[in-house]
Amino acid sequence: MSLLDGIQQVLIQHKSSLSSVVISVLSDPSNSAWMAHDLLNSIDQILSAFGQHSAARSWISKIEQQGFTKELKVLTKKEHGWHFSARQASAEQIEEFHLEEMADRMQRLAPRLWSLLTALFTPSEYRKRAHNDEVLEDEEEDQYWAELDGLEDENLAVPSRDGYTERGQRADASRVERRRKMIYMVRKVVVLSVMMLTVNQKCNALASVIGIFCHANNTPEKVVEVLQRLGVSISIDAVQDAIISLSHQSHRAIRALGQTLTAAYAYDNFDIDLKTSIPTIEKSMEPSLKHLTSGLLFPLPEGTTKDDLKCSQLLWERSRLNDELPDSRPGLAPLPDWKNLFRIHPQYHLPDENGMTCRQRWIAWKFLHDIVNHGPEYFRQFQAELQDPEAIEQVPLTKTRVIPARAMDICNSTVSGNLGAIANLIMQGGIGVPDETNETNLQSLEEFVVLFHGDLGSGERITHGQIRRAIEGAPLERYQFVVYVFGLFHLKMASADALWRIFIRLSAARLDSTSVMQHIALLRSRQTGKFISNPGFRPMHQAITHDGRCRRLNCWAVEATNRNPAHTDLDQFAASKPSFTILLELANHLALHYVASQHHLEKLRSMPDNLRDEQYANGLVINQYYLLYEELSYAMNVGDIGRVEACFAPWTLIFKATGKHKYAAELIKHVTNVHFSYPEGLK
Repeated sequence: MSLLDGIQQVLIQHKSSLSSVVISVLSDPSNSAWMAHDLLNSIDQILSAFGQHSAARSWISKIEQQGFTKELKVLTKKEHGWHFSARQASAEQIEEFHLEEMADRMQRLAPRLWSLLTALFTPSEYRKRAHNDEVLEDEEEDQYWAELDGLEDENLAVPSRDGYTERGQRADASRVERRRKMIYMVRKVVVLSVMMLTVNQKCNALASVIGIFCHANNTPEKVVEVLQRLGVSISIDAVQDAIISLSHQSHRAIRALGQTLTAAYAYDNFDIDLKTSIPTIEKSMEPSLKHLTSGLLFPLPEGTTKDDLKCSQLLWERSRLNDELPDSRPGLAPLPDWKNLFRIHPQYHLPDENGMTCRQRWIAWKFLHDIVNHGPEYFRQFQAELQDPEAIEQVPLTKTRVIPARAMDICNSTVSGNLGAIANLIMQGGIGVPDETNETNLQSLEEFVVLFHGDLGSGERITHGQIRRAIEGAPLERYQFVVYVFGLFHLKMASADALWRIFIRLSAARLDSTSVMQHIALLRSRQTGKFISNPGFRPMHQAITHDGRCRRLNCWAVEATNRNPAHTDLDQFAASKPSFTILLELANHLALHYVASQHHLEKLRSMPDNLRDEQYANGLVINQYYLLYEELSYAMNVGDIGRVEACFAPWTLIFKATGKHKYAAELIKHVTNVHFSYPEGLK
């Protein structure tokens, strides 16, 4: 008799069945613990056997459907914040929408659904390798993700002549893996959002954001209709309702901020190519490129009051454009003077007990920062001991709310265009002279000034406009209230371009074996032609950052060898396990002897030709200019406005030497106005 026959007879004798025995054992395992334990230990094999039968598969499918449906209904509940009303759309809803946060909440609220999609989206090894190759070959996508990572991403791979370095390969692999995870996360969120929209039409957060995004990018309506039918966008009518709601709220927010009189404005030009759908002879003569102006408002730093800006009449009395008062009057605004650049922040130029100025101490910190963060692994242990450099005049770190203004059909490449843009912006902000307009709820601007930020061209045209309007009798008509502030990012771009003109543009500057171009050929071997012709800001910024770091690390290696010939490279130097005190002393020495200074450079250049080391002298100059750029960038990033202003003096001289005279004149004018003309509150 077989085992199965014996079990069958026992079940018949007890008038029972196999299913009732199994149910009894699992329902009350205390009576038959060993049998329950045996069943649970063999659960995989048991369920696999059940899975071979259609009835079991149908039951499993039914249970899974119930579980997935339940989780999907949980996701569509209103309290989870994914219901979006187009007619009541607000900017806060758009700004607070984050795919990463949505993915985290979906994973928490619907873990089984999320796990299912994760399993479906996990590629095989072959597909993963193919995906890696595809991602690495897409240069445009590489540039996009690099921009997301920031201008100074430490993980950006730097190719050498022979390919990627080992560290660059690790960084690139890490970036590719991070990118893959991000793409899969987005796809899972999209799939779940389509399911949620199918279950509940009000659960349309992602579809609403995509619909508004399509509108912002002038997506054809046919495309939006297709996306709507796919469930990834709301309808065109709903998009229009959302835009109307956002416009009304933006209008109220702009006026509310503008009428505080403690808001600053910024504007710039942008172009749109309005191509006609059906070209005709008449339309072909009309230019399709439209020059428009965009603007934004943002509140001035906390603590700023209206009284700080209540100085319009005072500035007019001091202005040299005011012909109603004699030129011999007291308080007349001083003329721009380059010597004023050296009269501000005198502590910046004073040496300490070690004979080092504030700038040289920053240079020593930069040398130390490079060896600790980019040198051999041994030096990473000193990251906690590396403190931030001293600040000259620090601006508190605050989150600034920026409100975009309505785009203007104005070309600001002319003087009248700039004045028209300013008039339009203050009207949007609800400020002006109430008696001279049809507006009854304007905030009076007669006694106040307003800060306007723009590029250098805008500043020139504003100045010319104020000169033309100086004969007007009303303050508003002569634009007396306008105080122009140039953008620091434009200064940074001009600085990078000045270094390109010095070290790369001229063919003679590229001949030396230690020239900047020779190093760029090693760092970016495929882009040498681009750098010679004019690379633009971003590539030049990265080249300055990478080449400067390599040069400073080389200075560490040279000095370590000079002090101990056994230290042939930085790895050997790290093997000697120098203390942080030794590194500090070395960094100070590097700042004094490996970066050009006036007296040091004059001494080198006065030596006889047979004794001069021109490559060494050129290396000192390159280090000096690179560190000037690095110091300006650092000060801008951390908000050390005192250090930014202290950098104006050397950059003014560099701008004059490289033919960028307008930038030099603007820096001198800005320092003279802020520190020697404006009242304390406006300053």
